[in-house]
Formats: sequence, structure tokens, C-alpha cells
Amino acid sequence: MDGKIARPERVLMAFEWCPSDVMPKNNVLELELDIPTDGRRVTLYREVLHTRGAADNTTDKPFYYYQCHEKESGKGVVSLFNQKSPKEGHHFESLDNVPINDLALISLTKLLENSTISPESAPLYKVRRHLMETIAQWRFYNANYMNLTKILNSEPKIGGQEALLSASGENLSLILFNLSNQTIDFEETINQAMKTILPTTRRVRAIPSGRLGLTIEWYFEGIEEPFYLNEMSDGAVRMLCWAIILNSPRLPPLLVIDEPELGLHVAWMNTLAAWIKKAARKTQVIVTTHSPDLLDHFTDHLENVLCFCREKDHFAPKQLSRQRLSKALEEGWQLGDLYRVGDPDIGGWPW
Repeated sequence: MDGKIARPERVLMAFEWCPSDVMPKNNVLELELDIPTDGRRVTLYREVLHTRGAADNTTDKPFYYYQCHEKESGKGVVSLFNQKSPKEGHHFESLDNVPINDLALISLTKLLENSTISPESAPLYKVRRHLMETIAQWRFYNANYMNLTKILNSEPKIGGQEALLSASGENLSLILFNLSNQTIDFEETINQAMKTILPTTRRVRAIPSGRLGLTIEWYFEGIEEPFYLNEMSDGAVRMLCWAIILNSPRLPPLLVIDEPELGLHVAWMNTLAAWIKKAARKTQVIVTTHSPDLLDHFTDHLENVLCFCREKDHFAPKQLSRQRLSKALEEGWQLGDLYRVGDPDIGGWPW
């Protein structure tokens, strides 16, 4: 980041959910964060949940479940049904003492404790539960924060019901054990995945260790005795983590991975990219990277690639244009090649 560029005062984020039984229309949660320049805590400047209305704004106007901090910090309103006169639809009821460091979506039940109308009367009531259950399933992974020491030496207990790898990765053997038992083809999927990076791989499996623990055995052709994770290279263990995350039969509704290329051999980038593309056909996947070697393998999907470019006093994401890059692509350039030489249509450089 360029230290000469002023820190942004506010950041706006919007999350949109597709229609479901609970939410018949597209619902949007907008969060506007106030980011101070003096090191104080980030606070909520605005928080709104509404339905997305028609593009022309003439029909089907947005319905607002709740709005907080919009007119006054710590204040808000929530839509409630009119129980005595249902035909009158709904009305807004004021909310006081709304926290500015936590989502009102989380604390809404407490905020409505003193309301004369029960929380069940709020259209938000069922929607809130649906959103919180969905958000709780989101997974965020950062290769820098995955604790290889714990992954290599951890022996999680048999019996845990988790199906998603933790952010640190230390429940790796438990997840492999659970998914292999729950889905008949999963162990074979992982075996084939590992063969793409280490062709002599014969079998990778999670087995009981001691009385209650679990460990992972890695078998190779021509070698009878298995290898254990603490005998494998860090890169191979990292790839096993990404294989289990990206090939899981129980993918989270949102999967975010920061710099998955860290610690990996460059020859494995094609395999990693293939796993990412496979997962992205089933769920929402967001990957951030500084690796031109990984970026090369997304040339065929460049419309789905965003780069951060400097715009006067800030950086902003920009979608790549196949039309603008057509000449370079016809000459045989890949996205990573253009990134390496600092092509202005790719951006991503910290100056």
C-alpha cells in the first residue's frame, strides 16, 4: 500500500442472497464501516437489510427490514407487522442503544426486548435466523494463518461432527475421516487429487491413533510403511488442505481463500487452479493472490478476475476486459505474463 495515499474514511460492503423459501426476493445486507485514521476501532456507520427493488424503481420498491445508524449513530428502526390491523401491513418501530461495534442483525432480539410487539411480529425474524445460519457456514482461509505445526502434530478426537476445515487447519485428520465415512467416493477423490501432485501416491487416509485420536497415513508405491504428515513436506500438507477444502462434498455457501499459493511448488499451480474452478461451479469462491503463476491458469476465465488499481487517492477493484486484452491474448500472453511486466490493464501493483 502506498503510504502517501490517505486511508479511506468509509468502506461500503453489500452482501446479496438469492431467493429462498424464507426470503422470496433477493435480499441485500449493506454495511458501511467508518475507518478512523487515529488507530481507534472500526465502527458501523450504516447497516441496512432490504430487498432489491426493480431496476427502474417504478414497481416493486425495496422493502426495508431494518435500518441502523443511517440518520443518527446508535439509533435505528425495524419493520413490524401491525397485529391489530394486518391489512395495514407494517410500520417502523424505533431502536435505541444500537451497538456501533457489532451487527444489529446479531443483537436484534435484545434490542426488541422492551418492544410492545413481540419479535416474532418482525418480518426480519425468520430472515434473521436464515441469514445467521448461512453466515455461520462461511469459511475464510489465509495461508499465512494456517498453523502447520498444529496440523502436523495434532491428533483430534474421534467423534467430532465437523465437516469443514478450521481456519488453522488443525482438525485436518478429523475432516478427512468424517467426509470419507459420510461420502463413499471422497477418499478416492482425495487420493486422485494427491496423485496429480505426487504421482506415486497410493493412498491417503485418516485412521484412529491410540484410544481416541486420529492421524493421517500417506502411502506411496513401492513402500510398505506409510508416511505421516510430520514426515511430509510443508507444501504437500498445504495441498492436502486445499484438496480437502475445494473438493469437499459439503462446500460452504461462501469460501474465501487468501494467497493459497504460499509455500507451494510452481508446478502445482495448474492443479490448484483446477480445484478452485471445480469448487466455483458449486458455490461462491473468492481467491486473492499475488502469484502470476496461479493467475496464468485463469486466463480462460479472465472475466471473473478483478484487480486493484489506483484511482487518484485510493485503490479500487476493476474487472478485467477481454476486449482490451485481446491483442495480447492473440499474441500468446497469459494473465500472469501481463501481471509480471506491469501491464496497466492488469494493474495490481502497489504503486
